[in-house]
Amino acid sequence: MYSRLLTTSQKRHFSKFLQISNPVKEALANGEGVVALESTVITHGLPYPHNLSTAKSLEQKVRASGSQPATIALFDGKIHVGLDDEKLEKLASSQNAVKVSTRDIAKTLIRKEIGGTTVASTMKIAHAAGISVFATGGIGGVHRGADQTFDISADLQELSQIPVCVVCSGVKSILDIPKTVEYLETHSVNCVVYGEENVFPSFFTRKSGSKAQFQTESLEEVVELLKTSKTSGLPFGTVLACPIPEKYAADGDSIQNAIDQAVREAIEQNIASQQVTPFILARVNELTQGASMKTNIALLENNASIAGRLAAKLCDRRPIAISKMNRNQSSMGTKPKVVSIGAAIVDFEAITSEDVKDDGGSYNGRVVQRMGGVARNHAEALGRLGCESIFVSAIGDDQNGQFFRTNSDKIDITRVKMITNKPTCTYLAVNVKGNVKYGIVTSEPLLSTLTPKLIEANSDVLECSDFILLDSNLPVPLMAKTLEIAKKHEKQVWLEPTDIDKVKKVFSTGLVDAVTATSPNANEFLEWAKLCNVKVDTSIVNSADSVLELIEKEKRRLLLNTSLFVVTLANKGSAVVHRNKLGQLEFQALPPPLQMDKVVSVSGAGDSFNSGVIAGLTHNKSVVESLQLGQECARLTLQTTLAVSEAITPQLLK
Repeated sequence: MYSRLLTTSQKRHFSKFLQISNPVKEALANGEGVVALESTVITHGLPYPHNLSTAKSLEQKVRASGSQPATIALFDGKIHVGLDDEKLEKLASSQNAVKVSTRDIAKTLIRKEIGGTTVASTMKIAHAAGISVFATGGIGGVHRGADQTFDISADLQELSQIPVCVVCSGVKSILDIPKTVEYLETHSVNCVVYGEENVFPSFFTRKSGSKAQFQTESLEEVVELLKTSKTSGLPFGTVLACPIPEKYAADGDSIQNAIDQAVREAIEQNIASQQVTPFILARVNELTQGASMKTNIALLENNASIAGRLAAKLCDRRPIAISKMNRNQSSMGTKPKVVSIGAAIVDFEAITSEDVKDDGGSYNGRVVQRMGGVARNHAEALGRLGCESIFVSAIGDDQNGQFFRTNSDKIDITRVKMITNKPTCTYLAVNVKGNVKYGIVTSEPLLSTLTPKLIEANSDVLECSDFILLDSNLPVPLMAKTLEIAKKHEKQVWLEPTDIDKVKKVFSTGLVDAVTATSPNANEFLEWAKLCNVKVDTSIVNSADSVLELIEKEKRRLLLNTSLFVVTLANKGSAVVHRNKLGQLEFQALPPPLQMDKVVSVSGAGDSFNSGVIAGLTHNKSVVESLQLGQECARLTLQTTLAVSEAITPQLLK
């Protein structure tokens, strides 16, 4: 059975000491971009109050770029990931803060000191907290004269073993840049220049005499590099070296001269180890009359902005969660609100257990009439599962329309429009030994009359919904309007493709990225893959494991912005990909809900499964629990000729 995390779960070495702030915790849980920020720049890099204003400015730059900042520091025997204003003030104004590299973490914790984290320790802690992007000014490296002193920064050691992307302005110019770049190459660290030329920046200046691994002007390419490294199991860090903005480059030469002088003075005064950088930065600021500090802050802000954009692009997408829902609604007795949009269809199903041949013959069996339609089936099942189930659709003013009205007691049908002079949609299915061989539908005469105005007229209920179920039987403009509203108001959308020819509709809207979850069957999945430009051997759908392996390989192209992707494979079960609370992908092969010899009819079983999952999620259950509920709902419906089993009740949620 295929069931595992996409990546090996990180060991939370600091779990006993980690204090992750609520904003950071929520961002990680929602699959949003998070950027780690070091704190030695606050405690040792800049004087007060410039350090405090810079710390706040860096956080704001990250937020403005679409990600959540997570400044890291040590207080009172705890490692804090994400600081509020009070902690930032305490850190910036402290006269006794210590500089904390990786080796100093334990000492700082047991002594309960205030500690500012270096690049090395920030990487280590960020990785433990599940953060993949980190912004700083410049990394440490091989010190000048290291052949005599063996002075090599711990930053390089962590880069060689921690898979975090460090966005910086290269190596601090007080160091031996060629030897540092060589060290990075030797230890398999990705070294990328984000700019027009492959020239490694030198902190205050845009160019040094060294080259990186390669250069790019595309953050998307950086994302692809990081994801490929991750899925390949490569445990190395990445340096994204960002040259200082052009408008600050003019001061580079004078600052470099000041750096050279400060380095000489440090040697003459026997200043070494952790004291070197603070001494040189302070001395350079003095020699340049503050110009170096202004430039330093500018490059820090530039790096924070780039890191924020990178993290937003890199982040695993929205997990299935009701982000705007009060998590206590169910316990308060308020039903979660789910809106189903699509066709209301009266189903006729011809059922036989005989060996049907394509010979024009007649076969013994029975014909049943029931309510159907993908969206309507979902609406009924959701209503049976304790949701406030609102149905947006249209019916004809005819006998079948009356049949719909008298068989919708579990659904709010006040939003269903009646169309005169058009027949209610009908569907005839031919069921042979539990499998629907084909179906004939008469829906276009009515559905073709529907326009985006229907959605606009019901936008109020969409905007306050907890989940939206969208049926691909609808015209493309109407689907597009639904997805537009859902995207604007950050609503979860489950797309049911309905059949192979209608999969392309959602792609035609240009808003497929608004889809949170989808549930294609085998043939619909093959068409989905084709539309995503993924070449697939049709035999791939012969097993759930094969489908999961393909999705893992082509996850970026196939999953798009979905957080729950279910491929139903009839008697072969289902292939499920979903995101856990940290936004990580999990893969699971589900068995068939029921043995084939016990199946009465498959009609509506997939709709019951989807509804069970949606109901579980909107009632605050985990994805795994919701999938189990979906399986049970499908099992019950498979044992009846009804499109939704009457045995589906709120009791299943308990």
